[in-house]
Amino acid sequence: MAQSLAPGAAASQTAGAQLDEVVVTGSRRAGVTLTETSAPIDVVSSETLAKQGASNMNDVLKTAVVSLNVQKFVAQDGAAFIRPFSLRGLPSDQTLVLVNGKRRHRSALVQITNQPLSAGAQGPDLSTIPAIAIEQIEVLRDGAAAQYGSDAIAGVINFKLKRASEGATIIARYGQFYEGDGEDYTVQANAGFPLMADGFINISGEYLSSRPTSRGAQRPDAQALINAGNAAVPVPAQRWGNIDNEAARVFVNAELPVGEAITAYAFGNLGKSEGESEFFYRHPVARADVFASVPLTATPGGARFSFLSMFPGGFAPRFGTTIEDASLTLGGKGEIFGALRYDLSAGVARSELDYSIANTVNPSLGPQSPTSFKPGTLEQRESRLNADFVYEWETGAFAAPLNVAFGAEWRRETFRIQAGDLASYQVGPFARVFDPDAGRFIGLGVGSSGFPGYTPQSAGSFSRTNWAAYVDLETDVTEALTLAVAARFEDFSDFGQTFNWKVTGRYELIDGVAVRGSINTGFKAPTPGQSNISDVATNIDPLTGGLLLVATRPPSDPIARYYGGKPLAPEEAMNYAAGVVFDLSGGYVVTVDYFNINVEDRIALTSRIPITAADRAALAAQGVSAGDVQSVRFLGNFFDTKTQGVDVVASKTWSFDSGLRLALSAAANYTETEITAVREPRAIDRERRIEISAFNPKWRGNVTANLEQGPWSFMARANYYGEWTDAVPNAVPTAVSFDQTFSAEWLVDLEASYDFTEKLRLSVGADNVFDAYPDKDRRISQINNGIIYPQFSPFGFNGGFWYVRATAKF
Repeated sequence: MAQSLAPGAAASQTAGAQLDEVVVTGSRRAGVTLTETSAPIDVVSSETLAKQGASNMNDVLKTAVVSLNVQKFVAQDGAAFIRPFSLRGLPSDQTLVLVNGKRRHRSALVQITNQPLSAGAQGPDLSTIPAIAIEQIEVLRDGAAAQYGSDAIAGVINFKLKRASEGATIIARYGQFYEGDGEDYTVQANAGFPLMADGFINISGEYLSSRPTSRGAQRPDAQALINAGNAAVPVPAQRWGNIDNEAARVFVNAELPVGEAITAYAFGNLGKSEGESEFFYRHPVARADVFASVPLTATPGGARFSFLSMFPGGFAPRFGTTIEDASLTLGGKGEIFGALRYDLSAGVARSELDYSIANTVNPSLGPQSPTSFKPGTLEQRESRLNADFVYEWETGAFAAPLNVAFGAEWRRETFRIQAGDLASYQVGPFARVFDPDAGRFIGLGVGSSGFPGYTPQSAGSFSRTNWAAYVDLETDVTEALTLAVAARFEDFSDFGQTFNWKVTGRYELIDGVAVRGSINTGFKAPTPGQSNISDVATNIDPLTGGLLLVATRPPSDPIARYYGGKPLAPEEAMNYAAGVVFDLSGGYVVTVDYFNINVEDRIALTSRIPITAADRAALAAQGVSAGDVQSVRFLGNFFDTKTQGVDVVASKTWSFDSGLRLALSAAANYTETEITAVREPRAIDRERRIEISAFNPKWRGNVTANLEQGPWSFMARANYYGEWTDAVPNAVPTAVSFDQTFSAEWLVDLEASYDFTEKLRLSVGADNVFDAYPDKDRRISQINNGIIYPQFSPFGFNGGFWYVRATAKF
């Protein structure tokens, strides 16, 4: 088989990975090494994971894999706590996530806030996976739905858990931003223990606490109140910065041979995190839906009430989440009938997202309103059964045995919405109503201001099942040519059947130069969560600075149907890839891979559809009330896209007689996306078109140097983020447009480590050592919210972060 390096291997070499290291993602052949893969794979080793200033897996992967992007969100409901990532410019639920080769469950959150690339997505929560539990991460950057099923359109991320049966590692880290805030504490531990004679149990855990940051200015409208003598106004009235977060997580991985033909295994996790962010400031004068004085009696001249008595300086609601995440997989694997390898497993998983909101009111309840609420709970439950078999068939027709893999899978997933406490959604005696004669709302808002609770009408439990069967064939046709084909059939209880296929090939032209490529179909099944999510959110009007109540309704909801809502169908994809690998003498490695992903029927949210007075009357005639929201959105299969780009990786390692070792690697990614068809113009307005193509930087890159000499080691990494654009909703050609393209930026990370003994290491480092910030958001002079930097910056807006880390091994 040809010997050449897959993209990403260069970066992993610097962290101690070997070119002959076996990978298991993308191929079911036994013993396939990184140099033998037919599709591009990034490998991130445990050593690379350890040399990071970040404690969150999202930020670790963003640095290690340049084709992956993820932002930190503020004032974005659940997205501030469960952050969606984007691989190769596609939403998080178009990348399949595995742990030990088994499908990782989704989070309970359906992303329905203002993230252009992930709006409507329901993907896994990567932050629930502690870095210390991971031996290696394999990122397959190629479509693989025919091999693994739904979601594997952009690629596959496989987290391989540690397997050591002895030894222990403890890591303690402290850091904070240059501004003196955002203190971050992390304690991690990993230990391996023998399990009888030949088995192991490996346990990993972490505790982390990260405090909030603040990078905004005082709101001008709030400062005006202070200047006028209002001493109750908060400073700042509205915070822009990182969330306040605390988490504890445990992962366990175990294996035990119980005979010559079977090895039992188990792995799983248990985690809990709590976080809090802040919502938009409620101005005590401008927010008539909260602070307008209303009569306490039916007599117009009677006593009146205003929430100024409770919040004389206004308020910003504090929005919180408690996230619980758990999973367990049990299985057995081995060989029977001589050479038939099998793997039988069962798994269950649960993600629960419990919301809370405080420092707010349900205005419609008047003086009887509490100031804290439980708006409800979202839950995702999954169960699966897998049977996988592999047989190496000595046909005699090829240069290697024909690897025949086949198997079946059954899955069930349930999405549940639990209603909030009564006060969080109750329509009180002071509720505002729409006055058709005046053409406006009169009265006070309904539900806990900032995040009204889920009502009993929107609550419920929604399930679906599916089963699948697949076959996967791979062999070396000649010494230079490797070919593989895969096919998969699936049947879903909610939308029917789908069939997908994949063909891959790799050919070594001459010694050290190989070409590879693939063509495959893919799909992403709509989730029960996407089909049934319901929500009311408060959005900011980017032109006026005012707040808008926006309802998200299921496609089956009467209001959604009134505006054209239909049942969701699967997203379908066609993926083409081609690459060349140069494994040159002297250890120089360069790889170049092109990808082209066409996705049809993408699931997306409509833009905000204003509910007019005529619409309200028509809905009322059907017995449907639109409530007090001003606009509505819903999910549907609304458009098609074409995403294409190139990945380039280069590396070289030098070792000298003096013991000095220097490893250099560089990686670059270019990704562009265009909309090729639109079936619902309200889902693809002017702003969405711009953001789908330019919200992520088209260019990403990094250059990493690792230097080791005796007890010293040094790491320097330069991260490049190209230009990106934030297109502002409601900015139309006839009005003032606040669209803004932000400049490219280099961020530099540095780390120095010293080994005091073989068991004790101290590291000091800084991320963004030169304290780079994005361009200022030019809307600061037009919008009354105190924002200074763009909240969607691909590298954040908190500036430099320093840290110290101690590592002890036993």
